[in-house]
Amino acid sequence: MEAAKPSYVREVLTSQTNLYAGLGSLALGVVLSIPFGFGIGALPLIAFAAGDILAALHIPSLPTFRDKVDRRWRARSRQASREQLMHEIQKRAGKRALPAATLRTYQRMYERVQSLYQRAETGHGRLAYRDVEQLDDVSLEYLALWLALLVMDDRAESVNLREVETQVAALERELAAPRPGTDLRQLQKARADYLAVIERHNRMLSRRRALEAAMLSMPDQLDEIYQTIMTLPVSEEVGTRLEEAIGKLRLQEDIEADLASDLAEAVPGVAMPTAAAVGRQRRLVAVGSSGRAG
Repeated sequence: MEAAKPSYVREVLTSQTNLYAGLGSLALGVVLSIPFGFGIGALPLIAFAAGDILAALHIPSLPTFRDKVDRRWRARSRQASREQLMHEIQKRAGKRALPAATLRTYQRMYERVQSLYQRAETGHGRLAYRDVEQLDDVSLEYLALWLALLVMDDRAESVNLREVETQVAALERELAAPRPGTDLRQLQKARADYLAVIERHNRMLSRRRALEAAMLSMPDQLDEIYQTIMTLPVSEEVGTRLEEAIGKLRLQEDIEADLASDLAEAVPGVAMPTAAAVGRQRRLVAVGSSGRAG
């Protein structure tokens, strides 16, 4: 989500304020051109164009403007990821209804984050907007975990493990007592391929357990962070404590890398909220307990 950046000049020129100013200049030019002619009527348009040039030269360099544009752009990126992940989840679920408990859990996470956005907007409790955005990214990771589990279910259903193990046993018997003319190399290759299927299946089941544990813990940890923030005094600084809590809330590096790889392979083009954070070591913790200890 941090790979690209919006065009600040384009944001200035296409802003609603600039659009209204252009329409106002055009309307004023039409009104002035009726009694005074086209020359006088063109003055508002010339003034508007000059103002646009000055604005394009100076406004994009303002830190406050850039921050506002970046914030709006990040929000659009997260919303696109959210919609794409939900679409893939519904598609994978097929005709089956999505689990009500999982939907309620995600909805609660989403509502918590929206409440924190409102708190950050008002400046209440000295809560940084960027910190809330990182918590919003966690809610997207929850959807990615959900989708990954559905992908794993599809893979598990496509492999009859008992049948594969039966084939391996049959190949081993044939290798132990080969018949005349048997191509041992081909049999060994087939056995190796079947064993690789079993190994991938078992590795996937191990990853599934890790993802299930993360999916179970993540909402609870986010809820503790929310409760801690909402109960802190207005005058207390939450930045350092919250930054540490967010860093520990996110998925572990190895789990996140496997998650990104699995989804990229099974669902090409899916927007991965975790991909930008791969490389940072993170563990799930309860910030509420650390807050009480402090």
